[in-house]
Amino acid sequence: MAKLFVILTFLFSFSLGYTGASYPAPLPPEQAVPASGEPSSRIVGAGEPTGYVLTLPNALSIALRSQPQLGAAKAGVTSAKAGIGIAQSQYYPTLAGSSAYTRETGNFGPQPGFPFTIPESPVSYDFYQASLTLTQTLFAFGRRRSQVAQNRALYKASHQGAAKTVTDVVFGVEKAYFSVLKDQELLEVDRLTLADYRLQLRVAKARYNDGVANAYDVLNARVNLSNMILTQVQDKNQFHVDELSLNRAMGVVGHAPYRVAPYHPGISITYTPEQVVAIAISHRPDLKQLDQQTVAQKQAVRFNQAQFMPTVQTVGAYSLDSEFFPLVYNWSIATTVSIPIFNGFLNVEQVRQSRAQLKQVRFQREDLRQGVIQSVLSDLYTLRTAEQKIRDAQTLVDQAMQNVDLAETQFRVGTGTTVAVTQTERDLAKARSDLVQAQADFAISLAQLKRDMGINYDFDHGSLPTGGLP
Repeated sequence: MAKLFVILTFLFSFSLGYTGASYPAPLPPEQAVPASGEPSSRIVGAGEPTGYVLTLPNALSIALRSQPQLGAAKAGVTSAKAGIGIAQSQYYPTLAGSSAYTRETGNFGPQPGFPFTIPESPVSYDFYQASLTLTQTLFAFGRRRSQVAQNRALYKASHQGAAKTVTDVVFGVEKAYFSVLKDQELLEVDRLTLADYRLQLRVAKARYNDGVANAYDVLNARVNLSNMILTQVQDKNQFHVDELSLNRAMGVVGHAPYRVAPYHPGISITYTPEQVVAIAISHRPDLKQLDQQTVAQKQAVRFNQAQFMPTVQTVGAYSLDSEFFPLVYNWSIATTVSIPIFNGFLNVEQVRQSRAQLKQVRFQREDLRQGVIQSVLSDLYTLRTAEQKIRDAQTLVDQAMQNVDLAETQFRVGTGTTVAVTQTERDLAKARSDLVQAQADFAISLAQLKRDMGINYDFDHGSLPTGGLP
């Protein structure tokens, strides 16, 4: 029995030492995925034997190809571009043609000035008619010009709206990606801790059978193992939930098993509050969108003001008609001037409405500007807090590992207890989990800051972000 106790004690202490030293450090991005793109040997924590490694750039590329929101935004840009053509069409003449065949009677009733009565007849006749009408607006006193300018501004605004959609999609993918990565790393922590608790239970049972431990040690080991199993189940379910969120962010439904590649951005933040505010004001696409909407609304005011002015049009017509062939032709040409005199104050109210809408857009732009300043400053301070949490969490992990080594040594020489060893193992597992959470919080906060600054996608070159701040 004494030999068995020595062997089990050695295995127990070896397991504790192995757990404290074997927690895998995050791989750098260049080592996370094989260059050949072959499947990974296993998928951590997903319950699948094999799976492909998904990198963050690959996830973003999939989203930019598959996300329905981007397709809708692109269609909106196309629609706005067509609006320019619709407005420009007013500069061109309109040509309309018509033809008709009528079978009718030729009875003539008395008319004022012609009190003659012609006998009615049941005889009907064929009547053929064809005509072409050409209409050209010569002067509209700025209405056409303002409409074209308005639609051009709306087209530019739609571009900025699509850019805003891209930044939101990129942030959604990054946030979901780092959440899945956090779940994977937590499952790895759970796996290592669960193995230790199982070994602790075996050791506690062996010592109890040898009479050198009491039933409390066995009960404590069982409780720790049960709690760890529950934690692992919860973390696995959360992994699957976050995996679904990542798929949704990428715009896909079904997928083959995969694991995300470890990626932890650097935690050195050198930007000052003044710099992040300046970058956000100059890069945010939604601010640029409201700028263009302001320009469009100014043109709407000018258009409504031009409604008080006359319109000059030229109309030309050519017609052929007769009750038999060959048809008789006629032509006419006329220039008309339409002068608005009174229409129930319609134009007055339209001008008033467009001016109020212009003020509304300006206030919306100012409100958004203030919100942008508040959000980027808040993001920066949150990021600095997350940066400090990572450093503190790493320190706690190092301290917890030292405590495990100390508890092992005391246990081997007979001055320690299994309760102390269990507590240090629990502290180490928590410290590791806190470090994983802190890394995920930092990565998500960085993605939030880049989105709020409008720099998580290079719109000038159409390229994906490379990670970190520029």
